[in-house]
Amino acid sequence: MLSLTELVREIPATEEDSPEDIFASAPGFLFTDDLRNQHGDPGSIIIYKSQRFGDISLTTADPNGEEERTLFSHYLWNAGILLAERVSGQRLLNDEEEKQWSVQGHNVLELGAGVGLVGIASTLAGASDVYISDYPAQVVLDNIKRNVKQNVPESLASKATVQGHAWGVLDDDFAKAHAHKFSRVLAADCFWMPWQHENLAMSMLHFLSDDPDARVLAIGGFHTGRAKLAAFFDVATEKGLEVQEIYEEDAEGTRREWLKEKDGGRENVTERKKWLTIAILRRRQE
Repeated sequence: MLSLTELVREIPATEEDSPEDIFASAPGFLFTDDLRNQHGDPGSIIIYKSQRFGDISLTTADPNGEEERTLFSHYLWNAGILLAERVSGQRLLNDEEEKQWSVQGHNVLELGAGVGLVGIASTLAGASDVYISDYPAQVVLDNIKRNVKQNVPESLASKATVQGHAWGVLDDDFAKAHAHKFSRVLAADCFWMPWQHENLAMSMLHFLSDDPDARVLAIGGFHTGRAKLAAFFDVATEKGLEVQEIYEEDAEGTRREWLKEKDGGRENVTERKKWLTIAILRRRQE
């Protein structure tokens, strides 16, 4: 099985790479145990090599200001690569897992879409209706629209909609019109801001269908710390979601049990970056 980082290739914005570009694009060149978990810089092109759909070419946004830059929407993270793989039917162990992660025939909402890869993959994988959402910063949304137009054929274009959505804002026209609409809500690396955990959980619950089979499919990395990621699941449980399944998986596909805390909170940073949390959540069963 290929590593997640082997599924992407980055083309820098300039033809001649600077020493900084070379260093950023290949940390393993100097530090062989380090794994790059973010891909893309403003103006660069990321090629995601999908076994099912072929090459998907993604441009990255060039944030206008500090607020937009701190959203980190101009990167593709390993969690997004793995979630795109999952909804495409890849890196799964059996038929039951394929069913759990399939988006075919589902109404899909992606939260925190970044460059839009997961929503694009969901559209190509047969979802009936896909809303690809991120914070309503025009530069981010315009970039996602370019990526959708580049990679989604005209025959499927009507199924993919790019939508601005600030987590927790549930009284605007979009939120009112789409309450409880989506049988699959997708989120990749949306969990590193503890101050947004409650808003994120509220958006998930608001948009998630009341159908008992509706699910939130979530993947997050540990690059900002295990404690921040673990805290989201506590908040989500308090708000009315429950975790159906959760485990950890590294970039090579090795799995292990989920731990809220590891090594007494002193987990090695280089080792931690290699792992992702995989979770399936549902509305709490009364």
